[in-house]
Amino acid sequence: MDIYHITLFVHIMTLVVAAAVTAITKLAVARRARARTVAEVLDWHNVLTSTAKLFPVCLVVFVVSGAYMMSVTHIAPWSTGFIVAGLAGVGLLLVSGIYLALKGKALGQVLEAMAKQNPNQPAPRLVPPRLVAALPMINTGIALSVAFDMVTKPDSVGVALAIVALGILLGAAGSLRHAAPASEKAEA
Repeated sequence: MDIYHITLFVHIMTLVVAAAVTAITKLAVARRARARTVAEVLDWHNVLTSTAKLFPVCLVVFVVSGAYMMSVTHIAPWSTGFIVAGLAGVGLLLVSGIYLALKGKALGQVLEAMAKQNPNQPAPRLVPPRLVAALPMINTGIALSVAFDMVTKPDSVGVALAIVALGILLGAAGSLRHAAPASEKAEA
């Protein structure tokens, strides 16, 4: 047993934690959408926002553990495709997470104000902006494409970034498939 393999284990376990956090946040979004009262909506929103706080921690652990493993193996980080793609993926996920956190904080403030008036009032119909609705699937596409890059380890920066771009496109396409037009949502 050596430090490199322990670090690799931490790196992989961080992926497991990130996947679990993703599952919990997606469950919370679905339950928030089905909540019947403002208090229930706020409860599920709080589950979502508190759980999502683990995402930046996971990103830091990915970068730190990956940097250690690169230093041990003496891989040139800026000329190796899978490393550039990994760092690009982390950057994209961080920017997306900040954007979603800001939108979530604003929604939380609105929900708290509504709950103070009457927590048992019927839940509002929440229709997120398209980008907010699409980003979770896009983020999943980014994460899966980076994981693919890490496993296949393409040397070419272009190939590795193309794989991430493909993940973004597939995630965006998946989000369009799951998003019903506003007129269909109103009828449901």
